Amino acid sequence: MSGHVKVLACGDVQGKFVQLVKRVKAINEKSGPFEMLLCTGEFFGPSEEENEKVTSGQIEFPIPTYILGPCCPSTSGMYPEESEEFSSNVTYLGRRGLLNTASGLQIAYLSGVDGSRPNQFTFGWDDVQELLVPIRATSGFLGVDILLTSMWPSEVAKHAHNQPTREVEGAPLISRLASALKPRYHFAGMGTHYERDPYRNHRVLLEPAQHVTRFIGLSAVGNEEKEKWIYAFSIQPMKKLTRSELTVQPPNSSEFPYMDLITDMLRREAAEARAKEPKKNNGEFFFDMSEPVEDTVDRGGRKRRGDRDQFFPPAEKRPQQPCWFCLSNNDAEKHLVVAVGTHCYSAMPKGPLVEDHAMILTVAHIQSMAAAGEEVRAEVDKFKNAFTLMAHKEGKAVVVFERNFRTQHLQVQVVPVPKACIKGLKSAFQSQAQIAGTELALLSHDENVWEQVNEGCPYFYVELPDGSKLFTRQMKGFPLQFAREVLASDEILGCEDKVDWRACELGKEEETKLTKKLQERFKPFDFTDADDSD
Repeated sequence: MSGHVKVLACGDVQGKFVQLVKRVKAINEKSGPFEMLLCTGEFFGPSEEENEKVTSGQIEFPIPTYILGPCCPSTSGMYPEESEEFSSNVTYLGRRGLLNTASGLQIAYLSGVDGSRPNQFTFGWDDVQELLVPIRATSGFLGVDILLTSMWPSEVAKHAHNQPTREVEGAPLISRLASALKPRYHFAGMGTHYERDPYRNHRVLLEPAQHVTRFIGLSAVGNEEKEKWIYAFSIQPMKKLTRSELTVQPPNSSEFPYMDLITDMLRREAAEARAKEPKKNNGEFFFDMSEPVEDTVDRGGRKRRGDRDQFFPPAEKRPQQPCWFCLSNNDAEKHLVVAVGTHCYSAMPKGPLVEDHAMILTVAHIQSMAAAGEEVRAEVDKFKNAFTLMAHKEGKAVVVFERNFRTQHLQVQVVPVPKACIKGLKSAFQSQAQIAGTELALLSHDENVWEQVNEGCPYFYVELPDGSKLFTRQMKGFPLQFAREVLASDEILGCEDKVDWRACELGKEEETKLTKKLQERFKPFDFTDADDSD
């Protein structure tokens, strides 16, 4: 099964870590290796002592394990505000987001329970909308491979040939989220075991065929009813499938379950909007299913367009904050682009520290080097080597760093510095780290950042001209401009007024001029097609 990824998913752990670890070890030894374990629902339990054994690494998990956030007030204190690696194999994903794995899987997740009051263990309208920001900025979006939620979606069993053994409370917002994300697998806890028949994401004879969704509800670990609480499966990433492979319809497929629910919700919202603004015909709703989605990805078939206009009125779009670094985004500032490769491109940053300050980014939406595949990492290295040669020709060396913290998109920054500064760079970074209340670990020459953290875990990493590699995943309170603070100091670049890029942001005309200059300086070392760098 070349290209397939083996994954385990489980329901609410609720502190039964030893039982879970024992079961995972047995499955992995018998049927593995599995790439990861995905935990839905409530992970921590009532025993603080047992919980701390996990966060301290005393209880070791045999494979990389990803957990959602709290579902009740009593466990909220166990979780930080941002995603964090609790131990070498346990990563808290965060409240919501997208995890792009090195094997090519795209996993969306939403923690907590539906609640009217925003707090650490609830989600609301805004959380679900923010989860869709990078999705709506992606051209030709087809769906995600996996969706993880703690709660079930409302009315998930509608039209199914098989029904759950008992009724489980669901969240309408998760139904809408699943409708927008179109996951191939949707896992949820906080209920009973229920492997729903696959449902279609298109209307037969009215819309082009799309892939099906398999909803799987899992019981709590070690539940008294002895219901199934762990699920093993093999999946090939969506982006590696042809259109015909992706849209295979199993014989037991049923109709899309959420249509009536979403239609009723949208009608109520439209009525409320008209009541508030009687003179304005406002059909605004959470995600625009009436907007045609163009599939520009070659999957061996014709381009498809969504067609649900008769079900949903035209929407006045809610302002979004797309990922500015995705080249597929029409609003991306392409006048800053220096060169475009196959998987990556280089650009001048906003508010550069020096005129030859450059960034290396991915063409597709990938969060970090830890989440990137081998082809992406290889091309990042090509860009780094090219900028290193460019700097060397001008009597300089380069500092390369990545901050995967409060960012959506992979950004590797390359800053040329005078060669006279090389000896003092390591101590400068380490001293500034101490001031910031963190510690930079020194990696060996053959160690890589993606070997130090699980995908989705925040970190900071810097490579120095002398070959030193410094790294930390202690990101609580980490200064967002940390690397710029070090490099802008009087001892290195002498431009302390440029620590914050917003303080030295240039006009578009000046940015265009500097980018063209950088293109010319980079041209002798540019390994990409010249036609693509215009």
